[in-house]
Amino acid sequence: MPDTALNLDNLASASFATQVSTLRQLFGFNKTEFAEALGVNEKTIRRWENEAEMVNPQDNHKQLIAALRTIAESLDDLFDPDMIKVWAERENPALQGERPKDFAKKPGGVLIMAHLLGNLGR
Repeated sequence: MPDTALNLDNLASASFATQVSTLRQLFGFNKTEFAEALGVNEKTIRRWENEAEMVNPQDNHKQLIAALRTIAESLDDLFDPDMIKVWAERENPALQGERPKDFAKKPGGVLIMAHLLGNLGR
């Protein structure tokens, strides 16, 4: 299980399995919730997190993981990594009062948040 205190600056160079597992835990998703946010089933998340399996995710799923990395990196500039989970659980006025965890499950939600947060000066 990855340490959420991981230096998020190095996350992009980590294995896909490490990225998926770290981002899921960082935002406080269980595997079912994360699967819903990414438009896959829970079995796919388990396969992606298994370092021993050679996975080749579709481009749109790679894009969503990259978008979640953007969100994590932007939030890491503002908060300690342990506080990112708290941010994901709280209602956010910029997201029409929804919690980021819930907004991520909407079509395009992850990409919208990445766009909003990616414009914070990166």
